[in-house]
Amino acid sequence: FIRRSENVCVILTWTYMERLWCVYEWACMLKDKAPERCFLQIETFMNEQTLPLYLDCIRYFSIKRARCFLESDREILTNKIDSTYVSHEAFETLVKATAVALIARSMAFRGGRSRSLHNTFFTPWADLAVELGFGELAAALQTCSASEWRQAAAVRSPSKHDGGLMNATASDVGQKVARVQGVSAKEYHGHINHWFNSSVSPLLGKIRLEALIT
Repeated sequence: FIRRSENVCVILTWTYMERLWCVYEWACMLKDKAPERCFLQIETFMNEQTLPLYLDCIRYFSIKRARCFLESDREILTNKIDSTYVSHEAFETLVKATAVALIARSMAFRGGRSRSLHNTFFTPWADLAVELGFGELAAALQTCSASEWRQAAAVRSPSKHDGGLMNATASDVGQKVARVQGVSAKEYHGHINHWFNSSVSPLLGKIRLEALIT
């Protein structure tokens, strides 16, 4: 199913990484799909109260800590991991790095709206990358300029000069000024996706290659 899908969307809550089957499916998704083809549905669930829960679910993830509804499934999944990845540590590194990066991409869209939102919801993911030892990934995340890209995607329309024609000088008559009507979501998303695809995704591809048994 994953191989036949062009893109994959994951509904990600802060308990996702606690379930070993979910994490294994996450790894399968990233084994067969480039990171830029993987999208998260997280906007509804992420707020200032749940943010620490998301950070901790990535920070403390390990195969041993993850649960199985049936404990007998643990042996099945562990054997699958052992046959595909060079080590449990490599598997965990892949899961953590990709989770940090994909969540950061989702939060970049929100962070572009204001400096406060950027600092609250995006910056913690770059900080977590540093904490987990993903220096290159952290550096790539820090190049995100979502606010600039949002401004570049502003939709402007001409309107009559603010002073109105009654008070306008001859040179003012017919003058147009640009008014911001909103933001082109397509263009804004395009800027962020281009950044992710060119600056972040190649690093995740490198981590994936290092994790897989060839």
